Amino acid sequence: MEKANGFVRWIDRLNDRIGKAIAFLIVVMALAMGYEVILRYGIDAPTFWAHETTQLVFGAYIILGGAYTLLHNGHVNMDVVSRRFSPKVRASVDLGTHLLFYFFCLLLLWMGGQMAWESIAILERTHSPWGPPYWPIKLAVPVGAFLLLLQGLAKSVRDLYLLREKELK
Repeated sequence: MEKANGFVRWIDRLNDRIGKAIAFLIVVMALAMGYEVILRYGIDAPTFWAHETTQLVFGAYIILGGAYTLLHNGHVNMDVVSRRFSPKVRASVDLGTHLLFYFFCLLLLWMGGQMAWESIAILERTHSPWGPPYWPIKLAVPVGAFLLLLQGLAKSVRDLYLLREKELK
């Protein structure tokens, strides 16, 4: 039990730290868009990179923040129904639906990994005049899927222990 508890705590700490680090990408996006607005409307000199930068950073922000969101129960769910259940029934239902979750994560990991590998192999860039590298964003997909899969495993372990009348801390 102690090993499982340590494993779950390690995953939680990892995803919490990554999520908090990723949160600072909001500042990058706000600064890029603020700069664009000032130049576009203030002195009629729009940039060609700010909008694309914001899109790319937002993509990384979303995919890498998924595990943090799962850790803090921030994903959309049917809690109108499930909050009426006891914790054990809720854990049983969650364990049943985790099969779909694992299928989704593994598919995202596999397909995203192939997509990232192909992108890295050709050092893919966007098709804009600026042409920043595109492969880091594509690499974020399998990395984010792996982190989400880890956090899902931690949730499954917690649910299993709850069903066995023990609670992980």
